[in-house]
Amino acid sequence: MNNVTRAIIYSRVSTDAQERDGTSLETQERACVEFVQASGWRVIECIRDSASGYSLDRPGIERLRQLLRQGVADVVIAYAVDRVSRNQNHIGVLFDEVQQAEARLEFVTEKFEDTAVGRFILAARAFVAEVEREKIVERTMRGKAERARSGRIPQGTGKGIYGYTYDRETGRRSLSPTQAPVVQRIFSEFLGGKTVMAIANGLNQEGSVSFEGGIWYAPTVYRMLRNETYTGHTVYRRTTVRLVRNQKTGKRQRKVELREADSWIEVPDATPSIVDAGVYSRVQTMLDDPERRRRARRVHDYVLSGRTKCLVCGRAVVGQTVNKSYRYYRCRRAFAGPWHDRCDSRYVSADKLEQAVREEISSILSQPERVLMEIKRAASRQGEIADPVELRRQIDSLDQQRMRLVKLYQLGEIDDAYFRSESYGIRLKIEDIEHRLQPREKPLLMASPAALRKACDLIRARLETAEGDRFSLMLEALQVELRVQHDGGQISGIIPSIDYAPQNGDADVRSMVTKSASALPLVVGGMAGT
Repeated sequence: MNNVTRAIIYSRVSTDAQERDGTSLETQERACVEFVQASGWRVIECIRDSASGYSLDRPGIERLRQLLRQGVADVVIAYAVDRVSRNQNHIGVLFDEVQQAEARLEFVTEKFEDTAVGRFILAARAFVAEVEREKIVERTMRGKAERARSGRIPQGTGKGIYGYTYDRETGRRSLSPTQAPVVQRIFSEFLGGKTVMAIANGLNQEGSVSFEGGIWYAPTVYRMLRNETYTGHTVYRRTTVRLVRNQKTGKRQRKVELREADSWIEVPDATPSIVDAGVYSRVQTMLDDPERRRRARRVHDYVLSGRTKCLVCGRAVVGQTVNKSYRYYRCRRAFAGPWHDRCDSRYVSADKLEQAVREEISSILSQPERVLMEIKRAASRQGEIADPVELRRQIDSLDQQRMRLVKLYQLGEIDDAYFRSESYGIRLKIEDIEHRLQPREKPLLMASPAALRKACDLIRARLETAEGDRFSLMLEALQVELRVQHDGGQISGIIPSIDYAPQNGDADVRSMVTKSASALPLVVGGMAGT
């Protein structure tokens, strides 16, 4: 049984038309199974794909390549060359991977010898399939362009956009009696001074549903405010999509780009207007105004912004000024975002919290034995192997947080100070995880009690006298992170590397910041009565 040739069957379709042409997944797979059985081989796995043959970014192909790397197959069977790929370069890549796995690639309807001539014919056959695909694309695009010039929307899939219904027969849109008034209201309320988040909250409170039937989100409202179609202007070929390689994952992904204006095709009388062109223009002016992001700029400084999270829900805590005089920290989720997702945490006095942070850090630094205990604990954990998959998942999650932060900044929902502080916090976390992914070659520094006490005393003296920007620099050097609520909280951080000669003033503090990469752990402390 062990000497029986092991076969993997691969099948692919990309359109419903192939089902009607007799090349359905079932038809391909049945023919491949019969081919394997007639050869006296054994089927290891049947893999299917429903995707374009012009890209290798397919789940089925990924699974096939994984099995080849594992060495579990002797032969890969497909119905025909173009079922594997329509790109001759991709065929060559797969052919090489099959050979490296000491397997071979065979087809039910086409026979090729494993020779230079056979490989040439294989490449030529793939080239023909690729040319045929290009012809199909060219005919399709030419047909769509002619449809647009005749006054019909080329890409009318029936899904359309909010505010309209699409008529497949005429290729035109008509006003939705229930949705069009909502579009007008969104533009009117934005001109009246409401933020996109406030508009979304108002629609959700009233029970209005979005185009997909769910709740409204700020980015959805923002995209509608940017959509020129609502003025009755329909343009085909304004954008194009190309595949680019993701530098992190190595996979190809879609990127939408604006075409040159001379290639645009206006579709006349295809879409009735919902919003007056003048209204739309004023909205664009407001959206493009950089002052929108600065209107919420704080009158007072909040040095803990960007390093503080809510102990209740884990979201960012930011500074708020009440009656232009009283400073507080508050969970951003308690006052911003969708109403259905608000946090019930309360205000925290900024003066009390900042003083509590200063006192707690000073208290820890006045007890070097606690710091030394934390150093020993970290040293004992140094040999532990972190899960690289989990760490990379955390980096991906932080990248997504950063993208959401950028989107909120672009929407004008957060100001410059908040954007910078939150971005900095995310960057520090990513750098920490990337550092943990690197192999540890040197043991953790074990400072002597005398040297450690000297370092703690030096840092504590700087901290107790630091104000304003210098206090912020100290917190940055110590990489302080907080989790707080109204009646208490938690604090954590590090002690920068101590192998430098003390300097004076801000230069000393900035030196501490640059040394943070080789820092020692700072004891996690608790704060009460904030």
